[in-house]
Amino acid sequence: MRDILKNCIATVLFKTGVLFLVHRLLYRQRAVILMYHRVLPSLPTGLDYVQPGMFVTVETFRRHANLLKKRFEVVSLAEIFSRLHTGKSVAGCCAITFDDGWLDNFSHAFGVLEESNLPATVFLASGFIGSNNCFWPEQLSFHLRQSGINKEGMQGGIYEKLSNEVPPTADEAVYLDNAIMALKNWSPKERDELLASFHASAKSPAPPRLLMNWDEVLTMHQSGLVDFGSHTANHIILDQVPLDMAREEIVHSRDEIEAHLGVPVTLFAYPNGNYNASLRKIVTDSGYIGAVTTKSGWISRNKNLFSLPRIGLHEDVCNTRARFYARLILQKF
Repeated sequence: MRDILKNCIATVLFKTGVLFLVHRLLYRQRAVILMYHRVLPSLPTGLDYVQPGMFVTVETFRRHANLLKKRFEVVSLAEIFSRLHTGKSVAGCCAITFDDGWLDNFSHAFGVLEESNLPATVFLASGFIGSNNCFWPEQLSFHLRQSGINKEGMQGGIYEKLSNEVPPTADEAVYLDNAIMALKNWSPKERDELLASFHASAKSPAPPRLLMNWDEVLTMHQSGLVDFGSHTANHIILDQVPLDMAREEIVHSRDEIEAHLGVPVTLFAYPNGNYNASLRKIVTDSGYIGAVTTKSGWISRNKNLFSLPRIGLHEDVCNTRARFYARLILQKF
């Protein structure tokens, strides 16, 4: 019901021109950075579980591209930073970004960018590129679905810890979301122990490749439309580790991407959006010209260039032109 109401309100505001008027009145002199993760050919079903906040469909992304071309000057993220560094206006600018380096960025999003002639920046967790490894939430959801484990009867050791913290539910997607939220509070050692237990089970094969390889990254780079930034090497939540480890993640990822592409890597995205003053200084001192967060908001000249906000987009909140535009203008809509 709440979602239906939001759709109705967004449609009215869009068709009456109210959203465009608010855009012109409040954000005329500002820029906006969009944050995507995955772009899928259709809504996930069955074993193809994807966290709801992690994807849009190709159809939705194409719809976004068409509206962006009408309402914004779509430029590269590097161009926005260049203008901010030199004091030039960013009025009306929009930049498209993707986090992590998902394979579907290459297989699905890239085609839409090419047909629309729109630039984008992909922030790579470089340690996963060119491997069959994937992030722990995807590993967890894959193994829970593949293993057929009875959630009410998981017994022993690390399984029992999961069973105690995540109540059984008839809705498997809800259970998986709850499990992921619970494991965010586990130590990396505990998460690794649980995943290793799944890996050791003959019933649970290895997940399919979900991240790009370096040939795919290079193909996108050579198109001239897509550039790449750093998202650490191992997608470490930087404010949860010692500063020396954080510095190594920040620098190593940049060096690895530069080695493969042969161009400077100057932009950084904080994994999960977590940062503090110390981390911002490390990014600054490491030779980057700017960084982005997951904090929502538009950009003006007085923003700190090492913690710029972005507006996160996923299918549940932007699957129509009206909902998309409302999300940009009203942000929390």
